Amino acid sequence: MTRAFLLSCLVIVVAASADAGQVNWDASLREMGYLFLHISNINVVNGLNLSKEQAGKLMALARQVEAVAPEPPSLRAPMSPELDGVRKAWLELRPLLLRGEPIPKELEDRVNLSRAAESKAIRSTLRSVPTAINTDCVSCHMVPSASQGQPMSAAAGTGTKKLMDLAHMEGIYGKRGIWKLLQLSSQVEEVLTEPQKAILGGFACCLVPPQSLSDPVRAGQAEAPEKALDLLRRVRACSDALWPMMREGILGYADYFTAAASPGADAARKAAAREAVAKALDRARKCSDVEFEVEKDALSKAVKQAIVPAPGEGPHKAAFFLLIPGASRVYANYLKRLDATGAK
Repeated sequence: MTRAFLLSCLVIVVAASADAGQVNWDASLREMGYLFLHISNINVVNGLNLSKEQAGKLMALARQVEAVAPEPPSLRAPMSPELDGVRKAWLELRPLLLRGEPIPKELEDRVNLSRAAESKAIRSTLRSVPTAINTDCVSCHMVPSASQGQPMSAAAGTGTKKLMDLAHMEGIYGKRGIWKLLQLSSQVEEVLTEPQKAILGGFACCLVPPQSLSDPVRAGQAEAPEKALDLLRRVRACSDALWPMMREGILGYADYFTAAASPGADAARKAAAREAVAKALDRARKCSDVEFEVEKDALSKAVKQAIVPAPGEGPHKAAFFLLIPGASRVYANYLKRLDATGAK
């Protein structure tokens, strides 16, 4: 009995070791990139206030992309330990977003912390320069055990930046999926109204929308970021005696959030963010009540934009966010919710 028990334990240990050895760092990076965009797709679909006709047309276009693109990741494959907890938190978030339900504060905090952890893991594995001119993740990212934490050098040039963007896109859509997306881009534009196009123009990848999804105008991206505005109100309420300490504390966190939003942020990028945030904080302190009410939106945006990169632009942005492989299931879910409420 003892021998059999020990043998079974040995089998379990060997199997566990085999599973651990099967973790593919390149695949882990691609899966997390997909999951981030997939959740952003859910948010933008929820936020555009699509009609049933629009959702049906976009679902049909998404299926055309899915017919030629690689299968989406299973989201269950062995994951790098540095990212496994991050994936679990994001997967806990996903069903709530699909159902259009509010996100509990506790989960929101965990998701935000996991985003910071993911950015730290990505940043710590960046090579100073790519090892090859291709679209493999490992050309730019070392495996964690060999990481040295050197941010990608700006000297790599714009050509490398374009190649990196292509690698990230190809990892989601594949070569054939990219070409199909480009072919269908104009049809996506025809489905959308002008206000919806304007919303997409200001949309950026996000995990937890900063406000209720019941407000379709924002599409998960608040016009005046609520958290930044709340911060500015607390800045104005702070006593003169405590203000220097509060100011330094906020600026100390600016580096942390800048790195979380942009894993490749270097010292110059962090310094620029701190300077912009400091300028907004100081202006908020100096404003009269009337001036603050007039300027609060601009100041809130300045704080957010100093830390978070501006949303990307381009003629195919709408198609990129709305036709991601797996989007057809998001539209099917959205249509079921519309049917349940009797919406048209």
